[in-house]
Amino acid sequence: MRGAWAMVALAMVAGGCGSSSSEARNDVRAYLQKTAGWAPIESETARVLERILATQFVDEPEVLHQIQESRPRILTHLQVVRALAPKDPRVQKINRAYVSAWEGLLAGYAAIEEGFSSGDYTKLARGREAMAAWRDGILDVARELRDLASEVGVEPTALTPS
Repeated sequence: MRGAWAMVALAMVAGGCGSSSSEARNDVRAYLQKTAGWAPIESETARVLERILATQFVDEPEVLHQIQESRPRILTHLQVVRALAPKDPRVQKINRAYVSAWEGLLAGYAAIEEGFSSGDYTKLARGREAMAAWRDGILDVARELRDLASEVGVEPTALTPS
């Protein structure tokens, strides 16, 4: 009889693990489907940052123009990303890191604008650092998400944007 209860307990644990594993897989798959649609804003933002860096911060009107053109797209994107509610704690962590990268870039934009308006060029340096941190943050998130997808058995290349 004790052996039967042990088998039932083992089956319940195994079933629970399979269920949570399945839930994690579904959460990762859903998040990956969302991220597949984010490539355009990420690549456009990367191009904006390249254009800003190409000015070497000498062409103030151009830098400010690039920021002013970019900011509304980023704010709209952040609104969408913040509205996501992943269930898996690992996906939540990845999403928080992704949001943080974008928020850091917006803070960098603000620092650049403040640097130009105040003449405090150390703020330009902070803005430049925020731009580099955004790029690194996006790459880190992609790496973490790819690793998690591999861990839970989701093939990212088979997904289409949702």
